[in-house]
Amino acid sequence: MSRPAARRLPGIRFEIQAPPVTDALPRMDVAAFVGFAQSGPLHVPVAVEDVADFEAVFGPAPLLAWDAERGEPVHAQLESAVRAFFRNGGRRCWVVRVAGASAKTNTFPVPGLLRCSKGVPVTVTAALARARSEGSWSDGAKVAASLHREPVELVDWSRVGATGAELKVTAPGGVSVGDLLRVSFDSTGYSLLVPVEGVEPVAQEAAPKGPGPVSRRVTARVRAGRVLWQQTDVAPGSAPPFVSWLRGKGDEVSLAVTRMDAPGPNTKPRVLTLTLDLDPKDAPPAGTLLRVVDSPEETHWLLVESVHLGGTVGGAVQVSGVVSRVRGSTPVEVASASAWCERLTLSLWTRRGEEQPAQLERLGFCPAHPRYWAALPTDVERAQHDDQETLPSRLPEERLPQDWRQGVPTERFPLAGPGASDEAFCLPLGLTDQPTAYVGCTPPAGDSLERDGLAVFNADLFLDPGVKSVGLEALQAQADFLRYQSSNPRSLRGIHAVMDRLDATLVAVPDAVHRPWVLAGSLDVEPAWPGKPLPEPPWGTFLACALRPPPKPAPFVAEPEKPSSGQSFTLRWGTVPGTDVVYVLEEATRPDFSDAAELYQGPLTARTLYGRDSGTRYYRVRAERGGTTGPWSVGLDVTVAPQARWHLVPEARYDVGPLLAVQRALMRMGCARGDLLAVLSLPEHYREAAAMGHAATLQSPLGKEEDGVPPLGFAERTALSYGALYHPWTFVSEEARPGPPRRMVPDGTACGVLARRALERGVWVAPANERWTGVVALNPAMSAERWLDLQEAQVNVVRQEPRAFLTLSADTLAMDPDLRPIHVRRLMSLLRRAALRLGATYVFEPNDASFRRRVQRGFEELLGGLFVRGAFAGRTREGAFQVVTGDTLNTPAQAEQGRFFVDLKVAPSQPLTFLNVRLVQSGERGTVTEAR
Repeated sequence: MSRPAARRLPGIRFEIQAPPVTDALPRMDVAAFVGFAQSGPLHVPVAVEDVADFEAVFGPAPLLAWDAERGEPVHAQLESAVRAFFRNGGRRCWVVRVAGASAKTNTFPVPGLLRCSKGVPVTVTAALARARSEGSWSDGAKVAASLHREPVELVDWSRVGATGAELKVTAPGGVSVGDLLRVSFDSTGYSLLVPVEGVEPVAQEAAPKGPGPVSRRVTARVRAGRVLWQQTDVAPGSAPPFVSWLRGKGDEVSLAVTRMDAPGPNTKPRVLTLTLDLDPKDAPPAGTLLRVVDSPEETHWLLVESVHLGGTVGGAVQVSGVVSRVRGSTPVEVASASAWCERLTLSLWTRRGEEQPAQLERLGFCPAHPRYWAALPTDVERAQHDDQETLPSRLPEERLPQDWRQGVPTERFPLAGPGASDEAFCLPLGLTDQPTAYVGCTPPAGDSLERDGLAVFNADLFLDPGVKSVGLEALQAQADFLRYQSSNPRSLRGIHAVMDRLDATLVAVPDAVHRPWVLAGSLDVEPAWPGKPLPEPPWGTFLACALRPPPKPAPFVAEPEKPSSGQSFTLRWGTVPGTDVVYVLEEATRPDFSDAAELYQGPLTARTLYGRDSGTRYYRVRAERGGTTGPWSVGLDVTVAPQARWHLVPEARYDVGPLLAVQRALMRMGCARGDLLAVLSLPEHYREAAAMGHAATLQSPLGKEEDGVPPLGFAERTALSYGALYHPWTFVSEEARPGPPRRMVPDGTACGVLARRALERGVWVAPANERWTGVVALNPAMSAERWLDLQEAQVNVVRQEPRAFLTLSADTLAMDPDLRPIHVRRLMSLLRRAALRLGATYVFEPNDASFRRRVQRGFEELLGGLFVRGAFAGRTREGAFQVVTGDTLNTPAQAEQGRFFVDLKVAPSQPLTFLNVRLVQSGERGTVTEAR
């Protein structure tokens, strides 16, 4: 028996819902990080709210160079800094990936997809997709495509001509503009491709009753301005045709055809085989579309289904597949054939190696489709559309579809469309409902680091050339001019891209501290010495045949020939005839094998070696049979190359100029903004004297110009209070990452501690004596005898204390003692942001006595709240702050000019930095008192 519903008294009841609580103070915990990443948009800030967000867009830390002095690879520091920021309490940050102008984007041929132009005559080309961002990170990606077909009832197709087509169809939910319809004709090999440009509903059936959502069947008249006919199972003429291939980097490559084998028209499917005269390594892979031209009027397309390398007659490569042709005129064969219709959508697939493929489905073939595949956005376009500040001003149709945002925790879909073009629509060729072949890109010329835009390390990677040399007074105006008022407005680059992210109050450039790298040449390797011959037997006596020594094992090779550091490689040698043969393998570091050590002894003819560091090693093998030892094989030298071809310059040749330029620009930008604190760090190899000297160089107005950035002059001394210097580097044990701790700059951890302090207690509390989460060691550890010297030099030293790793100083580089503490500078920035927000509410108010009193009350309320929370020193409100709006400040002349001034005078609170504790023994009892 069901329970009756609860009864209520008759009448009216009011439910009061509390309004949402607004932030009483501006947010001061948002950081900005600028550095090197594997992928992601260049010079565009991206909002990141957790580590998964970062990894989805920017990927793992890229490999930069090889440190020959340490014998280890060097990776970018941006990822580590962001992870440390969130580990230590940060909640939101902006990330800017930077690179040079040489950064290039990979392009991928899309298997089975053609693009048709709007012009007359129609131009048909193979479709190319782009990687979503620049760099070599997508070299290993491969692309496939599949087709989704939805049946559509064809009522009438009689109005099809050279100027377009008009169909009458019935489909569940109807047909929309941007759909691609395909009308197939039985037993003819022809199909009609109709891009829908106009829809006129004719009739609508009522939705059937029953459980679940069921779409109504809508009959509509569909119009298309241009249609194309596609014919399959055809073959070009008998003569060898002209064949070309649009490779992954966008170059059309001509292929020499030495032979063509085509079956008769009665063979289904009619597979064409072309014999190509080219090197097997340059063969087009399965899934490639080849353009086959046998006459000026006839162009066919061959979708490669199989590739056979070597052993062919008259060439090195054979490719086979079904040939199709695209035409604009209506064939006579379809006049009496039965027809059926379907709606087509595209699915794109990508994968790397043996990873699980990623799929993006229900994409359109026409530009009018809301999910047109060629409009798949790049990382830059995603970042621009996801910007919360500009999003409300965009029209709904300009925003990205929700499922194209590619959220976390998985990596973003690696492909983007080719961009705006004059194509009418795209058409599928030989696609099925499942991907059949994955095709990779052909990377552009150049080393991977060159294509990443990081081959040359200098300050220009991080700075905007239009503002880097501009002084403090004109910096903000010049930045606004470049962004909004110039004849060619543009966004700022590098660290200056952070200037218009007004919620960011911390900024760090963790990758500015790297030593430069140079391309290392190949090493001259001394070949292995030949082995000593076997001693001759005692001639003149009978020798049994069983004592005959086995021959040298040959051939003796390494696969791969030049492995990289940490990569395994396999040594293989030839089999020696006979039974019970045992092979002995030796390894040495000297070519004469004087330090040889035995690696293996047994019957196998291959041995895989792991974990070899960079360097040259020598190997030899011999066979033993029945106790008789054979001669050593020819020695084999294997050079294990570093993981990167680029090597860091030695510490002795380090040039600090780029780092000085970046850090000067950071402090100058922070001061121009008025609320941006730059968290600075030093190279890992800097000891105490070098760290103090670097701080003094930053403070000196007489230093030399570095990379176009002048030193902070006498009139720019205030900018020094917008920079805080931390040292040394830290060893961090990261969560969910087994292995040894990673060395990283202190920028990310320092920003996380600053953000956590702002969230939990307020920016007016000194961000010192706070645990640095995850830190397990320091490198190099600063000598305790020099801690005071470093503190006087205004270097915030990361120290190892019994309870944690932390800093016991929180100083900026300011020369003014009042602005030296970080919490004072951050408090002043908070007041500036709060005053701007509160002052905006008073714009356009009449400037009279009541207005002045209202402004005074508003700012006194703001400062009073800060006083209660401990932001100011003083026992009373009058001793802690003052708000001045009187006639002395606002004269009648200023009021006539529309000006109104408010002076805020505050006394920032000061932390307790040193306390004397006195231990006193009185009789049998001991007491502890504080000594002031």
